[in-house]
Amino acid sequence: MKSQYLGATCIVAGTSIGAGMLGLPMSIGCLGFTMGSLALFLVWIIATYAGLLLLEINLDFGKGVHLNYMSYAVLGRPGQIITTISVLFLLYCLLVAYITGMGSLISGNTSLSQPVASILFTVISAIVFYAGTKAILSINNVLFISMIISMLLSFTCLGTTLDFSNLRLGNADQRIFLLAIPVLFTSFGFQTSIPSVVNIVGAKKKPLVIIITLGSTLPLVCYLAWLMVSLGGVTPDALAGLSNVDQLIGILGQGTPWIQNVLSLFALVALLTSFIGVSLSLFDFVAETFHRKNDRVGRAGTSAMIFIPTLCASLLAPDGFIGALAHAGTALSVIAILLPCVMAWKMRVNAEDKVFQVAGGRPALVLSFLCGILIITANYL
Repeated sequence: MKSQYLGATCIVAGTSIGAGMLGLPMSIGCLGFTMGSLALFLVWIIATYAGLLLLEINLDFGKGVHLNYMSYAVLGRPGQIITTISVLFLLYCLLVAYITGMGSLISGNTSLSQPVASILFTVISAIVFYAGTKAILSINNVLFISMIISMLLSFTCLGTTLDFSNLRLGNADQRIFLLAIPVLFTSFGFQTSIPSVVNIVGAKKKPLVIIITLGSTLPLVCYLAWLMVSLGGVTPDALAGLSNVDQLIGILGQGTPWIQNVLSLFALVALLTSFIGVSLSLFDFVAETFHRKNDRVGRAGTSAMIFIPTLCASLLAPDGFIGALAHAGTALSVIAILLPCVMAWKMRVNAEDKVFQVAGGRPALVLSFLCGILIITANYL
């Protein structure tokens, strides 16, 4: 595989694998391994189709365009406004989740209270982003490699306590199954990276289809392994009702300090990696949308617009890690499913000029659109 193909595959997979992975045992662990795996597989199908649908739209425009422009070109100003609002809502929800998770993690490993830990982490982050982002990008590469290593270490540690009889337990509750769907979809939220992948690879249909399919499958494999080792160490009932990262580490670590330390390391780098990526995206998006200057005053104002609202939301909902991820799934379903379905339906009028078209035709578009509505509805049951 060419290096650019490998890099593009890592972008797709890396955009998915991150802090959202920490929410999986808390959202679907009580369902048991069989039902939890089924939920993951179904969401993977939806997410992969959504990614390929965005690829179809992107290839019609070619390289160098992004979703904001594509939505405006196909759906006009209303479509662009909906896209902008949805992207902002998505990124702000994710940032709230990560600040809440970091506050919980820092509090669980220090003598600081969670509110103080969240404030301290947010203030330091705001200062770093105000100072500049070049060094952050280099740090992020190291963090991503560290996340993969610590994830494998976590799998190994939890594997020592694996009890396969636990995998046969679970509560097949339909309501819990539906409530978990938005969180799971957020965990497969690579779709917004498609334009960047097209820019890297070029408008090459076959390699891009393989990259997106493989890049979405790698997280599925990691998530199934994570669910197995999580449920192999504790019963599904023990995971029911968990709402934050420190609680998850405490349950999975089973009072063993060295296992808890490894899990804390994995949670730390996963949260930091996701936090940096989302913060950079939100910083640039806010600066572009509101025409913020890249000088000291402009950067200070942009930092305040990003971190003050998210910190306040985190302090108001200190146990809102899973809730924030679920709300992010609502926005992501609009960006990655509903809008692309409408755009593809409209653009397929001239199907003979298309570079690539996802299989399934209009019935698949309708089914995908209904899945997007289900994800939004499930969040408010």
